[in-house]
Order: sequence, then structure tokens, then C-alpha cells
Amino acid sequence: MKRMMGEKIESFRRPAARAGQILIPSLLVIPSLLLFVYLLFETTKVSREKIRQQFAVDSAAFIQMGDYTNLLNRTAYVNGAFPYRIFKEAYECPPENPLSMADGNSPDICPYDMLYAAGAFPKYKNDMKGQQPSPLDAKPKWEIEFDPVRAEFAANPTSAVTTQLFNLITWDQGIKIMIEWSGAIGYYKFYAQVYSLLGSVEESQWTVFDRLTENFNFFRKSYYLNANTPACVNNPDLCGNDGLYSTGGFFGSKLTKNGNFFMHYIQKITFYAKKYKSGMVPYDLAHPQEPMDMTSMNPAGLFQLATVSDAALDKLGKGLDVYQGWDAPSNYFNVDLNVLGKCKETGRPCVHSLITTQCPQLKSGNNCVWPNPTPKYQTRLYP
Repeated sequence: MKRMMGEKIESFRRPAARAGQILIPSLLVIPSLLLFVYLLFETTKVSREKIRQQFAVDSAAFIQMGDYTNLLNRTAYVNGAFPYRIFKEAYECPPENPLSMADGNSPDICPYDMLYAAGAFPKYKNDMKGQQPSPLDAKPKWEIEFDPVRAEFAANPTSAVTTQLFNLITWDQGIKIMIEWSGAIGYYKFYAQVYSLLGSVEESQWTVFDRLTENFNFFRKSYYLNANTPACVNNPDLCGNDGLYSTGGFFGSKLTKNGNFFMHYIQKITFYAKKYKSGMVPYDLAHPQEPMDMTSMNPAGLFQLATVSDAALDKLGKGLDVYQGWDAPSNYFNVDLNVLGKCKETGRPCVHSLITTQCPQLKSGNNCVWPNPTPKYQTRLYP
């Protein structure tokens, strides 16, 4: 019994004799744990800075592309919906009275239809006669177009179009329609007034856009406020240059007047109408002795349309690339992340945004400016 109890006591005390053995693995685990904590801290620091840079670039690109979206939507309105509604409400029958035909047998014609047939303004393809302008909000494509007589605007012009002489009321209409001289002058004055106003609106829109995109200050200021890098603080005018000058980016895809953005004008206008007199023939077919010189109102003439080249719209729809470089912070391990993690686009670590402005007709070249001016462009950001 004693022997057995002695053996039990001996076996009970044996683990305490080996307690010092845990010191050996502790010498390995504790430093490894400390290294892991340092690594986690340094990784978090770099990740936080990258997330901040990504947010700053995404925000800056989205704000700047908003200028493009606004210009394209407003231009679509000026090209189509505005003149369509203005002339329909002014000259549709009713409230206007139709004009009689000279032969006395043909159906009367409404001034709205007469002016449209001459190519004076565009209208909705499915416009209903004698009714209010058709609501188009639910339509994915606004099929607003000129009469085929304006062949120069049947498709998207590839350059600025200057119409030397435009017949507001054609010779054939002047012969066949009983339109008086004073009425024709009224149509001319209203037409010139409307398109002069539309031209002023579009010129103002372009001027604002051109100034906002001259140096892309919205991008620079937004990036400066959100990223607040030492380079931006020291040189605000150069802030965001990496992103703006990226290949296929904002500067490389800039809209320029008469380069890929065009405004189209009429230089002279004439019209034909009947001047009444006494005698066997009660009237003569008359026209202005000299065509109305529209360059006296604007050196370029009377505005008609503003368009953007297909290539520029397609590029905006597919997206502008923004590669913005940033400087990684120093770390405990003295690893130069600015060399190890550099991008080929910037030569240092970078973040990337793909920013677009797209309309429902994206698959048709992203052209909702003209033809089918549909003001439904939206700014979209892709990773």
C-alpha cells in the first residue's frame, strides 16, 4: 500500500517538474504575435489611405461629368422639345385658323403644317393634329425630326452646317396657299425671335460648360477637399493632374467648339406671299427685295441646332478613365510601397474610376442629342 501511494504521489508531482518547457515556444509565439499586430496596423493604414483616395477620385469624377450630362440634356431640349412645343402652341389649328388654298378645291392647310413642310422646325414623328403636344416622358426615344426637305439634318452632321439661304415659306407654298404678305412677315418675325432666343440659350450653356471644363476645376476642388494630399496643398492648380491627364480621360476627350461640338446657322431667310392690289389680278406673288440678313443679329447667323460628333458621344458613353496616383505612407517594415505597388499609368500607386454619361440609346452610339433628341443622359460611375 505504501508503495502504491508513493507511486501515485510521484506521478502527481511530475508535471510541475516540466513547467519551464513553455518558455521555449513563448519565445517564438510572442514576437510573432507582435509582428502580426504591426503588420495588421500597417496594412490598415495603407488600406485606409487607398479607400480615402478612391472615394476622393470617384466623387471628383462624378461631379465633373455632371457638367457633360447637363450640357447634353439641355442641348437635346433646345434641339427638339422646345421648338416643337413652341411652334405647335403658336400655330396649330385650333386655335389658329387654317389657310385656304388658291385653287379653292384642295383642303385648307394649318400654318403649323405649312411651316413644318418648309423645314422651319422639327416636330414629333407621331404628333396628333389639333391636339396638345404629345407627352414624351415615358418614351425611351423622342422621335423629333425635321421634314425631309432639310436633308442636312436627317442625320448627325459631321461638321458645322451653314445654310446660306432658307425659304421660310417656299415659292410653291406662296403660289398654292392664300397667305397674305402681312401674315408672312408675322411668321418670319416670330420664327427669327424664337430661334434667336434658342441660340442665346445654347450659346450661354456652351459658354458655362466651356469655362467649367477649361481646367476641370470641379474635379480639382473636389479631389482637393476629399483627399487633401500634400501635393494638392502645395500646388492647388496641379491637384488631380494624374486623373485629368489619364489616357482616354477628361483632357484627352475634351469637347471643343467646331472640333466635336457644332452649332449650325442660317445666314439669310426669304419667303413668298401674296400682296393684294386692285385690278384684274387681285394680288402679286411677292418676296423681300433682298433676303433677310440674319448675320445682322448674330455674326454666325440664326441658330438652328447644336450637335456633338458621334465619336465624342460614343466615348462619353463607354467612359472616361481616371487613374489618380497617390503616395503610400511609410511603414514599420521600411517597405517602399510607392515602388512595389506602382501603376504603369502613374508610376506610383493609383486608384481608378471609369465615369460615363449615358442615354437610353447607348447601343446606337450614345447619341440622344441629334437626331431623336432625348434629354435622358445620366452620369454613371463604374469601378
